[in-house]
Parts: sequence; structure tokens; C-alpha cells
Amino acid sequence: MSSVAVVEPSVVRRRPRKLMLIPITLLVVIGSALAYLFLTAPPQPSTPLGASGLYPGGMAQITAISPLEDDGWLPPEPDDALDRAPAAGNHRVRLMIQFTALEPSGLKFASSDFNVTGIGSARVSPLWNSVDSAEVAQGTALEATLVFELPDRAIALVLEGPGKTRLSLGQAHHVK
Repeated sequence: MSSVAVVEPSVVRRRPRKLMLIPITLLVVIGSALAYLFLTAPPQPSTPLGASGLYPGGMAQITAISPLEDDGWLPPEPDDALDRAPAAGNHRVRLMIQFTALEPSGLKFASSDFNVTGIGSARVSPLWNSVDSAEVAQGTALEATLVFELPDRAIALVLEGPGKTRLSLGQAHHVK
């Protein structure tokens, strides 16, 4: 005759429970770490589209945003960077920005100080600019145009500049 081994149910149940503790503990640790990172990350506020934001020496405001595919704008002189088509999955946006000098020392503008960041977008530098650099005296303003090539699916885009300048692009940059 064959003998049948009898195993206690409590022994069988303990092993799966112990094995389940490993992935559950791992998930709790990862979840806690992610929650800590998201909850403690300092928020970076930006000035809403159309409002004036602080800029070293004065104020800055995005006065217009226009996708180049919509308005057909061309620079005053031909430019190699704009002659080529945008990369696949990207579109070009023209930003018109007004800088007003309020401080007695005026303000300094350099297009290379600006970039666009957002969700789904790496830091993007200007593709073209109307003014490379300028010094603006107190009480006067400078109108500058910057063209950026942005990912089609990028959201929450912000124009970042010197100091804590952060101007929101809103939804106007998306091609319809």
C-alpha cells in the first residue's frame, strides 16, 4: 500500500504569505519614494499668458504667440534654420515678447538666455531671433521675436529667462 503524507494546512499557507511580503514591501517602498519626490518638489510658478512678469531690471510680457504653420510668417531675411522643414513630430512657434525697463540701470536682453521647457519637451533654445542682444534704458521698451521648434505633444510650456523669469505659453502654440 502507498502511504500518503499529511501536510498541515498552516505550513502550506505560511510559505506563500512570506513570498508575498517581498513584492508588497517593494511596492510600498517605491510608492513612498515617488510620493515623497512629488510632494516635496518645489512648485515653479509661471506668469500667465498675457500678464507681465518680473525680468531683471524690469518687466517682460508675451504679446503674441503664433504657430508658423498657421500664419505663414517669414523672417525679413532668408535664414537657413527656418528654410528646413520642422523635424517630424514638431512645429514652429513665433513668440513676440515686450521688455520694459523699470530700473534706473535699465535691463539687458540676450536671446541666448531664453529657452522653452515643459512636460514632453526637453529644454529648447531659440531657432531664430530678431534681436541677439540689447541694452534697454529705463522707461523704454524692446520688442523681440523668438522662434522655437516645439514637440507637437508638449504641454505646460513655459518661456524661461534670466533670474526667475517664467512666462506661460498657454495653449496658443498648438497647431490646429
